[in-house]
Amino acid sequence: MKDEKSPISTRENLLRAAIRVVQQGSVSSLTLDAVAREAGVSKGGLLYHFPSKDALIKGLVAQFIAEWNRAMDWEFERDPTPELPGRWLRAYIRSCFANYDAEEYATLGLTQGDVAGFLVAISSDTGLLADVYKEYEIWDEKCLNDGIDPAVATVIRLAADGLYFSEAFHLAPPTGEAKRKVMESLLALAKPSGQ
Repeated sequence: MKDEKSPISTRENLLRAAIRVVQQGSVSSLTLDAVAREAGVSKGGLLYHFPSKDALIKGLVAQFIAEWNRAMDWEFERDPTPELPGRWLRAYIRSCFANYDAEEYATLGLTQGDVAGFLVAISSDTGLLADVYKEYEIWDEKCLNDGIDPAVATVIRLAADGLYFSEAFHLAPPTGEAKRKVMESLLALAKPSGQ
């Protein structure tokens, strides 16, 4: 959790401003001028931290990855059955189903549509998503080596990702009790048979 007495850094303020610009408009409205204005800093102040729009987008992607990993670490540590195989997968499931506070997790605290839409919008430039691709390879490796049948582990990861993106794009996602039951079903799959 954030220390309430610690002010956010200028860099984080700029990233949060960029997120607000995307939320209020679209990725096409993400300009350096708009971000500087939203953050209340000069364009030179923004350029000191992010010398180009691509650098700003890469900063947002890095923030997303760091926050996702922090959320995953938290879910991993609080697993109620850490002795059982599938612990990493259970953390992944709970992270995909969680609601995050935007004050603590700038990118994860967005509605999922904002984050997913942002990632899809920049996906035409694979260089900007290179870090996401690398991170997904790491996550997939953890998924496959979590002590659960690799095919089942892959099904679990893809189902959790599917929920995330169905919510993001409003593709008839489960809500309320149905969503809770889907999560419980995935969590049950992420344990060895008979556990």
